[in-house]
Amino acid sequence: MTGELSTDRALARRIATLHGRADASGRPGKGPDPRVGLQDLTEELGRVERVLSSIAGSLDASTSNLESVSSLLRDQVMRLRMVPVGGVLRKHQRTVRDLAQSLGKKVRIELVGEDTELDKLLVEALDEPLMHLVRNAVDHGIEVPAERAAAGKPVDATIRLEAMHRGNQVVIRVADDGKGIDPKRLKSKALEKSIASSAELDTMDDRAALELVFRAGFSTAGAVTDVSGRGVGMDIVRQTIVARLKGTIDIESSLGRGTAFVLKLPLTLAIIQVMLARASGETFAIPLDAAERTVVIPADEVRLVADREVIEVDGMTVPIVRLAHVLALEGPEPGPDDPLHVVLTAQHGALFGLACDQLIGKKEIVVKSLGEVLSGVPCAVGATILGDRCALILDVPAIVQRALSAAAPARRARASLPSSARSRGDILLVDDSDTVRESLRRLLVEAGFAVTTAEDGRAGLALAASRRFDLVSTDVMMPHMDGYELTRALRALPAYREVPIVMVTSRGELIDRVRGFDAGVDEYITKPHDRRLLLQAVEKLLGQKRGQESP
Repeated sequence: MTGELSTDRALARRIATLHGRADASGRPGKGPDPRVGLQDLTEELGRVERVLSSIAGSLDASTSNLESVSSLLRDQVMRLRMVPVGGVLRKHQRTVRDLAQSLGKKVRIELVGEDTELDKLLVEALDEPLMHLVRNAVDHGIEVPAERAAAGKPVDATIRLEAMHRGNQVVIRVADDGKGIDPKRLKSKALEKSIASSAELDTMDDRAALELVFRAGFSTAGAVTDVSGRGVGMDIVRQTIVARLKGTIDIESSLGRGTAFVLKLPLTLAIIQVMLARASGETFAIPLDAAERTVVIPADEVRLVADREVIEVDGMTVPIVRLAHVLALEGPEPGPDDPLHVVLTAQHGALFGLACDQLIGKKEIVVKSLGEVLSGVPCAVGATILGDRCALILDVPAIVQRALSAAAPARRARASLPSSARSRGDILLVDDSDTVRESLRRLLVEAGFAVTTAEDGRAGLALAASRRFDLVSTDVMMPHMDGYELTRALRALPAYREVPIVMVTSRGELIDRVRGFDAGVDEYITKPHDRRLLLQAVEKLLGQKRGQESP
């Protein structure tokens, strides 16, 4: 209102000036001079403007004071909710002592960080997950005294429960100095119990194999007892930590040295810090715990690898997830030359970028439940009130997962076609990058090819030895066995002496191309590439192969 009055006063002055000029030019005037009335209006508008300016200043001061008082009150309420975790940690001392005695083991428990404070609701919800982890450590992780003595370890084993603050999170670590987890044994048990297929297990590295313990029905116990063997427990632990407490759980294990389960939890579920972002005219809250950092990327630096948009950050290729597309928003979209505001987040062991139109800034918010009616809304964990509007709090892991599986309906539709129309060739795709591998797989599947994937050269060679493929696509730089070694190993197999091999890699130097063709590849494609280029190469090589095989 102050601004509008200032504009009106300026307009009144301008009219008075124009009338003065008209009189000076000799135009006859009729009636009273309008400049007097305009001058009075200008003064009155000025007085009103000064009063409103004073009121606005008072309102600004009152608002600042209110925010300060609200922040103080919120902090005091939070302190009332915070309790030390020592109470829930000490409850497991007797559990360890009694269980170790019943199993004939000698185990002592160490508690570290008992004074670390956490929201009372989180502390209460942690009791059962910690109980599962401690019992599993005593039953599966700790060896009997004779085995420990034979391995050169102290007869008395140690389980360490440690809690610490790290930023806006509390980290709880449940560690033992037992025998560790053998990934090969996990794979064997998973295959035995039909938890995972043989093809899936062949492509798993040791880190991925450790995640098998969280699958429903999985157990390594030889017999069902009161302690273990029922195939329940660890899947409930993950569900509680991730879905209910909005945290994460990771496994660290070294064979023969021990295992640690690392739980990362927010300080509270009531108040969190978020990054406010706008996409297609809507405002969203991204939990700050899920954000690694933020970057602004010019539009011309967004590249296309297969069918996935990627950016370059500190020498790393990072796939981007556009919030507007994943959430199916229909509002206004940014222009083709507008820069992207990206929030980097680490999910599933890889780095992703959440792209939006604008980053508004950080804010501490009160979390509101969506209620029973909206509890099933995907990609949202709650809502908050931002002054004049309501904003959804995004579930970052769910958004990334939704983006990675965005083409699932198209793949299911294609899978319903007759096999003669669906499969134009059987392709083995070898690439150590999850993002690139999935993008290329989707590209080839949507073109009608049957695709089997492997995450490194060694896994790819094992798949090729078990069955025959019509074409092989491989990266160069991979762990265990690179693309050159894989190509030479395939050419040494009688079944693959004539099978086309395509090398898709970011190594574009002449010496790299020469090494590739010397190893025996038929086509060398440099990333980033146009998606049509790979399809053209695959169709050309398979067409040539069919032509050579026809009479």
